[in-house]
Amino acid sequence: MPESRTLRLQRALASLVLNGDEAAIEADPGRVAHQQGLTGSDLRSFRDQGPAMMTYRELARMSLIEPLETMFPVLRALLEGAGSWGGCVEAFLDARMVRSPQYRDIAPAFLGWLAATRWGQDRWPFILELAHAEILEVLVARFPDSNPLEGLHADPGPQDLIILDPATQVVSYTHAVHCACSESPVPEARPTHLLAFRDGEGLARLMELTPATAALLVQAQTCPLAEAAAALNVPDLTPVTSLLRDLRSDGAIAGFRSFP
Repeated sequence: MPESRTLRLQRALASLVLNGDEAAIEADPGRVAHQQGLTGSDLRSFRDQGPAMMTYRELARMSLIEPLETMFPVLRALLEGAGSWGGCVEAFLDARMVRSPQYRDIAPAFLGWLAATRWGQDRWPFILELAHAEILEVLVARFPDSNPLEGLHADPGPQDLIILDPATQVVSYTHAVHCACSESPVPEARPTHLLAFRDGEGLARLMELTPATAALLVQAQTCPLAEAAAALNVPDLTPVTSLLRDLRSDGAIAGFRSFP
């Protein structure tokens, strides 16, 4: 079935915005219409309204690029220092990865593109971790609210499972990317474990964890607390249960459930 005129128009406008060769588009805005099979009045409109088309291109591209500049300031500083930020953004736009009409989904789409393409990772092996760390707190803060989980109790016991709050994430990096900043965007190469969660006020927080604590929070979600602690050579549960009570009070843990 032939493509509809509306679909061809949509694709022509998308090409007008996303194609990187601005000089060629400005010289003949009708070329993107012709490439999408538009003829007659549609093709003439693209050519006759050249200045308006270029203004539309500029505004649309600004709306796509601004979230990247806002959400990834450290990554931007790193790449601008190497003269590569513009090329990174152009490669992302050219990949047509933004499928959602929601402005808030642009930055996650960029993160997904970095992961899928491995762009820049040969030169900067930490680049994906850096981007993830920059957006981590935002993803946690925006996690959809849900009804309180049922059947949980407040005090952890040896045979209990840890039930994290649905928004909570335990993440591990090979670099201390959460310490990088725009003035010093190259992170230290050291294993790093973070707990990202929402506190009682709904604000996102980050807490650096020891390797054992990070492993415990992961393993004790599927096996009893005492068993997880023993596997990690943690003989005394007293400091463990004290920490877990604090994390529940802070909002990172929803509660505890007896192992079946």
